[in-house]
Amino acid sequence: MDFSAELESPRQSLSREILGHVTEAPREFSSTERINRPVLRFQLFVEDADDHGDDECDNCDGAVPATCRLLISRRLDLSGITESAELGSQARAPSLGVGETDQDSLATTATPPLPSPTLCPSNRSTSCPDSPRESTRRRKGISGLRPVRADITVVDGIDTQRQMQVVARSFPKRSKIDKEAVASLKEASLDKFIVGIWEHIHGGADLDPQSILEQWQAAASAAGSTGAATMGNTGRNPGFGLLPAMASPAEVGGSFNQSNAFCRKVTQASRTCRSIEVVVQARWIEHFESYINFMASSNPSMSTKKCRKAVLLEACKDFGWTEKDMRNRMRIWSGYKELKDAGGWAAIVFAGMGIYRFCKYRIGFDAESMQGLRALRPRIEVAADTLHPNWRHLLAVVGESSEARFTGHPHDWVVFPCGSEPVPLRSTYLERHSLFNFEHLDESIVDVRAWGGDDPRWVLPPTALACPKAAFTCRSCGQEQSDDAKVNACYCFPSLFGGTRAVSPVQVFHTSNGRNNGLQALMPFDRGTAVGEFVGLVTKDLQDVDVLSSSTSSRPYQIWQGRQGNYTRFANHSCRPNAQFQSFVWMSIERIILVSKGIGAGEEITVD
Repeated sequence: MDFSAELESPRQSLSREILGHVTEAPREFSSTERINRPVLRFQLFVEDADDHGDDECDNCDGAVPATCRLLISRRLDLSGITESAELGSQARAPSLGVGETDQDSLATTATPPLPSPTLCPSNRSTSCPDSPRESTRRRKGISGLRPVRADITVVDGIDTQRQMQVVARSFPKRSKIDKEAVASLKEASLDKFIVGIWEHIHGGADLDPQSILEQWQAAASAAGSTGAATMGNTGRNPGFGLLPAMASPAEVGGSFNQSNAFCRKVTQASRTCRSIEVVVQARWIEHFESYINFMASSNPSMSTKKCRKAVLLEACKDFGWTEKDMRNRMRIWSGYKELKDAGGWAAIVFAGMGIYRFCKYRIGFDAESMQGLRALRPRIEVAADTLHPNWRHLLAVVGESSEARFTGHPHDWVVFPCGSEPVPLRSTYLERHSLFNFEHLDESIVDVRAWGGDDPRWVLPPTALACPKAAFTCRSCGQEQSDDAKVNACYCFPSLFGGTRAVSPVQVFHTSNGRNNGLQALMPFDRGTAVGEFVGLVTKDLQDVDVLSSSTSSRPYQIWQGRQGNYTRFANHSCRPNAQFQSFVWMSIERIILVSKGIGAGEEITVD
C-alpha cells in the first residue's frame, strides 16, 4: 500500500519546523556562551503516544525514554551560518564615531536627539517621525550601510538663477568667470573714430576720382574688345574679362600681376564711391533742413512740425522707402552732417567704414567731443591736402571747391593743439635764423667734401659661414636682407626696410612751454616699433652744433639735421622719454632708428 500521498503533509510541516530551529539556534546563545565551533546535533525518535503524555517529552530535561526507538541521528556544522549572522547584526548596529566606545553609544541611545521636522508628501504638513503613525509607515532599509549626516549649506552670492546645494566637506568647484575679462563687442567712440581717420590718411588709399575713372574706362574698353572676340569664337559671354582665367604655368606670373592691378583699382574705386556716398548724404541733410525752412516761410499757417512731416513724406515718395526706413537712414545721415560741421569734409571722406556704426550708436556725440574734433579740423586738412592732393575733387559733386588749402610736404606745416590755423615751418625759425630753410629727406646724404665717395656707415658683413646663400644677413634676427620684398626675410623694422617705406603718422606741432616745435604721434606706436629713421647729412668734425654722433668699427661719423633731415629732428629731450635711438645695420649700412618705448595716440614723442 502506497502511503506517499498521506505522508506529504506531515513531511512539509516537519521540514519547516526543523529548518526554523536550525536558523534560530545560533541566536539562542548569549555573549557569555561563546562557542568557537558550533555544531548542531539532532535525533529523531518514534514512540507510542499511549505510554506518555502529550507534554512529557517536550518538558523533559534531555533524557530519552526507554520505549523510544531512534530513527535518525545527525550533526550539522553551523560555523558558516553563525558568521553570516554576526556580520548582519554588526551592519544593523549604529555606527560609532571616532573615539567612541560601546558604552558611550549605549549611553547616547538612551536620549536620542530630536530629528528635524520633515515634510510629509501626503498632507504637506510637518510631523514627527517617531509617532506611531509614522513608525508604521517607515520603510525598512535594504542595505546595512547608512550615510553619514552632514550639514547642507546653500551657497549665496552666485549671480545665477540656479542655486546648488553642497555639503560642508570640500570638493573641487568650478571657478567663477570674470565678466570683465570676457571679450565683448565695444561700442564705437570718438577716439577710435579719430584714429580711423589718421589710419586712412596715412594709408595707401588713392582718392583721385579722375585717375580711377580713366583706369576703369581703359579696363572696360579692353574687356569689351576681348569679350566681342570671345563671343565670336565661342558663342558665350566671358563676363568683364578683366580678371583672366587660370593661365598656363608659363603665364601665371603675368596673370597674377594683372589680377593684382585690377583688384587694386576696383578696391580704390569702391573706397572712392563710399566717400562720395557719405559726402552726398551729408549734403542731402542740409538740403532737407533748408527745404523745411523754405516751406515754413512760404506757409506761415503751417507749423514747423507739419512742414517737417510733409517734407519727410515727399522724400519717402521720391526714394520709394517707408517712413520708418527713411527716418532710420536720416538719423545716420544727420550724424555725417554733424561730423562734417565739426571736423570738415576731410573727416567724413577719410573716416572709413567705421563712420556708419559710429553715427548709428552716436557714442560721444556731445558738445565736448565735437569741440575736440573741431580743434583737430586744421590738422586733418593739413595731412589730407599734403598726402592726398586730389582728394578735394570728390567735393565737386556737391559744389564745393576742389582747390587744396595746404601744399608741400606734410611736415612743412606746424599745427597747434588748440585748433589755430597752421603756419609754415620756416616762419617758426625766422626770429632765430632769418635765412632758415629746411629740406625734407627720405634717405641720408653723405657729405662728399668730408668722405669723398666712401660711406662711413659701412659695416663689414658677417662671414659667409653664417648664411652662405645670403648676400646680407641681419645681425639681430639672422635672416636675409634685401630691398626686394620677394627675397627679403628680415622683418625687424618692416615699416622702414624690406619694401615700400610707410608714411609715419606724426605731425610737427608748436609747444606751449617755450620749446618751439615738437613731434606728436597721431596714432599709437607699440613698444619696439620704429617711429622713423634719423636721416640728415652724414659728415664729420662739426663743432658747436647739434649733431648725432656715432661710429662703426672703423671710424666715427656725425649726422647733422640743421638744413636737411626729416621729422625726427623735432623730437625734444625728456628725462622720462617714450622713445630712444637705436643702431641697426641694414644691408651692411648702419642706420639710426627712433624706436618707440610705448607711445599713445596724441602723445609727444621725446628722447633722452
